[in-house]
Amino acid sequence: MNTNQITDREHRFLRAILPPKQTRKSQEDRLKAVASALQTMALSVVGVGIITPFFTSQMGVNWRMMMVAAGVASSVEVISLLTLAYIQYPPDKENNDHE
Repeated sequence: MNTNQITDREHRFLRAILPPKQTRKSQEDRLKAVASALQTMALSVVGVGIITPFFTSQMGVNWRMMMVAAGVASSVEVISLLTLAYIQYPPDKENNDHE
C-alpha cells in the first residue's frame, strides 16, 4: 500500500493504535521498569519462601525449601541486574557523574 493513498482518517487511526517512535530514553525507562519488576519478584520470593515460614510454620522449618527460595530469588536478582546492564549511557554523561 502506498502511503500517499492513506486518507486522513486512516492516518489518525494508525497514529492512535501504533506506539510512538522509541527513543533511547523510552528504551531506558522500559528496561528500568522490567528490572524493577524482577527485583520486586525476588523480594516476594524471599518473603514467602524464607521470612514467612519462620513466623507461621506450625511444624519445623523446611531448610531445603528455604534454600530453593533463596536460589530462585538470587537468580531473579541476577537477571534484573543483567537487564540494567543493557542500559546504554553516553560517555560524556558517565564522565560528568563522577566529577
